[in-house]
Amino acid sequence: MDSKKEKLNNTDVCPDYVLEELNTLRKRVAELEASRSMCGSFGKDCSLSPHIAEYENEEKDYRFEDYFDVEAIQQIQDAFAEATNVASIITDLDGRPITRPSRFCRLCNDVIRKTPKGLKNCMRSDASFGTKSPLEPIMRPCLSGGLWDGGTSFYVGDRHIANWIVGQVRCPPINDERIKKYAHEIGADENEFMEALTEVPVMSHEQFLRVCNVLCLIANQISILARKNFLQAQAIERRRLAEAALRESEDRFRQLSQSTFEAIFIHYEGEILLTNKAGQCMFGYSQEEFAGLNIDDLADPECREEVREHTSKNKKSRFDANFRCRDGKMLICEIQQRDIVFQGEKVGVCAIRDISERVESERQAKEKEQQLIQADKMVSLGVLVSGMAHEINNPNSFMTLNLPLIEDIWKDITPVLEDYYHENGEFLAGGLEYSELRSFMPDLLSRMLEGATRISGIVNSLKDYSRLQPGELMWEVDITDVINNSLRLLENMISQKTVKFEVNLAESLPSVRGNSQRLSQVLINLLVNSCEALTDRKQEICLSSEYIKAKKRIEIVVRDEGVGIAEEHLEQIMDPFFTTKRNDGGTGLGLSVSSSIVQEHGGELIFTANPGGGTIARLSIPVVENGDENE
Repeated sequence: MDSKKEKLNNTDVCPDYVLEELNTLRKRVAELEASRSMCGSFGKDCSLSPHIAEYENEEKDYRFEDYFDVEAIQQIQDAFAEATNVASIITDLDGRPITRPSRFCRLCNDVIRKTPKGLKNCMRSDASFGTKSPLEPIMRPCLSGGLWDGGTSFYVGDRHIANWIVGQVRCPPINDERIKKYAHEIGADENEFMEALTEVPVMSHEQFLRVCNVLCLIANQISILARKNFLQAQAIERRRLAEAALRESEDRFRQLSQSTFEAIFIHYEGEILLTNKAGQCMFGYSQEEFAGLNIDDLADPECREEVREHTSKNKKSRFDANFRCRDGKMLICEIQQRDIVFQGEKVGVCAIRDISERVESERQAKEKEQQLIQADKMVSLGVLVSGMAHEINNPNSFMTLNLPLIEDIWKDITPVLEDYYHENGEFLAGGLEYSELRSFMPDLLSRMLEGATRISGIVNSLKDYSRLQPGELMWEVDITDVINNSLRLLENMISQKTVKFEVNLAESLPSVRGNSQRLSQVLINLLVNSCEALTDRKQEICLSSEYIKAKKRIEIVVRDEGVGIAEEHLEQIMDPFFTTKRNDGGTGLGLSVSSSIVQEHGGELIFTANPGGGTIARLSIPVVENGDENE
């Protein structure tokens, strides 16, 4: 290693003219570094990384031209070739030229490279000059003409991006016969080949080694400078883009805040720094009068503490509160609070929207809600009745009255049939052998009576469901009974829509306080929607219930594998009159009414996408507190 350093530092063995030219080259490098960027230009398409470490791991393959000013490098290459009397060129890793050849001899340029095979061999030779150590040159005869070549690699960081090749010299001992044989091999004119060979410079092996060592030093220094300039250019460009983006963002924010109808307050821990025109109009203060005020100063005394809690700590939140204008008028407002960076400082932005008219409209709409609920009941009832036309009371009453009589008759004639069977052996009745019929008949009659009773239960549940009841009529309700009553009403529809209906109900659920008919209405709506969403009877519907003790709530989940709800519709499905099934008779009231009922019961109704396809509806209702304690 020490001997290598001696070779690299032993410049006094070089001829004086080489040292003079090297000094000239050093000055030229300094001039180029001061006057122009070694890494080329960076435009809109330049890919910039936020940190140098990320740059090191970028997948993009930068080229030699991305790091270096090729024309400046061309001048250095030309000067080096003139100073050392060697040919010189810089190629990419495949041997393709990046710079123009410097001092190329006639033998290589006009004879060997003019033949297809010679050109191919030259490029193969140039491509093989890569080295892992930029300070350690490669010296060897050319893989084409046999003249001596040397070279080193350009590394930027750990990236090998190009090779610098010098040579086209003859180093004794010289085997002209072998070179002449090569002319014949590539198809070149031998006389022209040998004549051009005499023009090739002759240089001792030691002198050529010194030239190659100096080449390594220059290439390595240029590479280091290029990488520093490249990273510096990236950092400058990143900063420029960040500052431009910040200015653009703040300008856009000002434009938006001035054009919106909401009051926008920029504040620091509640203290107002800036407001828009809408805020000045809404509250009746000028920009100067807002200075020194806090947002909670504008709030109604009853809401002041809540507003102060949210704004003083720049909480990210959304809430409603009452505010007072300068003239004393009270506004019911919706407030949204966020953190932003404005003019380089972290501040809060508070958007206040006057929703007084909306609240009043909701109050008026509440008076008509009972009518909408009843109308929605009738729509749902129509769907159910269409599948239950045969389940009516009169025919069913005939069965429930006569089946017990038939059962008594069977019991009375059974001894007679038994005696006959023992005396005469097997006989047929209704196409069945008596030995089979006597065990089958009691069960058959029992099932028929059970079916008739079940029909009566369905009809009674339908009557209860249809009965109009005041919304405020609440009592303790067994949610499992509500589920079972709803399922009796929907049994026919479910059996027509799917063969995979799964019910997983928790045992011993606490009671909830509510209206059983209204809760049944919600559940029926959810199940009907799931049935209508199915496109194949093999798709599944799953109904489950669970007591969430930590939240003191009962959660009912309806999961289906139907067509699902489009993501853009998820926030609208509970809006009044919004429906995607209007062409099929949908009114857009089912889920809206259901949502209102759930809110009246203090619960939540949430819809999400089913990972397996379809929709998941989660209905949660608080339990009765004393029922919870009994648990």
